[in-house]
Amino acid sequence: MNQIILIAGATASGKSTFAKNIAKKLGGEIINADSIQVYKDLKILTARPNHNEDNIPHHMYGFLDGKEYWSVGEWIKEASEIAESILKKDKTPIFVGGTGLYFKSLTDGISSIPNVDKSVRTTLNQEYQKYGLNQLKKELDRVDPLIASKIDSNDKQRILRALEVYRGTKKKMSDFWNEKRIKYFNNPLIKIILKSSRETLYKNCDIRFDKMIKNGAIEEVELLIKKKLPKNIPIMKAIGVKEISSYLEKTITLDEAGNFIKFRTHQYAKRQLTWARNQMITWEEVYTQDSDSFIDKIIKKL
Repeated sequence: MNQIILIAGATASGKSTFAKNIAKKLGGEIINADSIQVYKDLKILTARPNHNEDNIPHHMYGFLDGKEYWSVGEWIKEASEIAESILKKDKTPIFVGGTGLYFKSLTDGISSIPNVDKSVRTTLNQEYQKYGLNQLKKELDRVDPLIASKIDSNDKQRILRALEVYRGTKKKMSDFWNEKRIKYFNNPLIKIILKSSRETLYKNCDIRFDKMIKNGAIEEVELLIKKKLPKNIPIMKAIGVKEISSYLEKTITLDEAGNFIKFRTHQYAKRQLTWARNQMITWEEVYTQDSDSFIDKIIKKL
């Protein structure tokens, strides 16, 4: 058995449960493909699956310190090693999550950009604080106009990443685009998008948030704030951190925070659906209500 299963889908579509059900029947192991669930700090607010109640091994959940920044390249290298170890046990690796770029790296490979010393990113963040994003965008316009033309002037993450590559490698990111991509897997991939109607998805988002509050999301954010991490790092941009922080600062009510979070979660789910429609056109679509019968179909296929 050398197949690998990929399960993508919007937030609150039931991906984790679906993945567990497949793993139980196949003897598979689950690998996280969500860029926020890699962090230790926000177990409740990121809806990290609880794998203590079953015997299914889960990998790459909640292992990274909040102050760390992980690139797609770092993720795919670690994930591929874990998948290989699972295959050697004659089990099935099951990737599950909602980060489109992680799945794209699995199916298409990644560019050959080498690792850049983290001091480069530190310097760029310091310059951002001192001079602002506009100044850094002007530098990118000058050193790599092709990449600059494809990045929105307000997209801080991508602007800094492009400059990080240029400064760290002395080579334009656009030059790397023309090079052959590095593929980590040649295995057969079963590619699944788990879907629900938009109305069901939004309802699930709202119900899940209410449960998060009951289960301690406010206290979780309070502990995160005490770490005094920079506000521009990924963990601090997780949906709910800003809103609950404002509630704790007494600038908004809990109801207002909840409404803002639900609205942002709906927007995020909508973006994920758009990504899937544009980038995953060859993937097999499975609706949540049909997921059990589809699992039986996968087992027959394998």
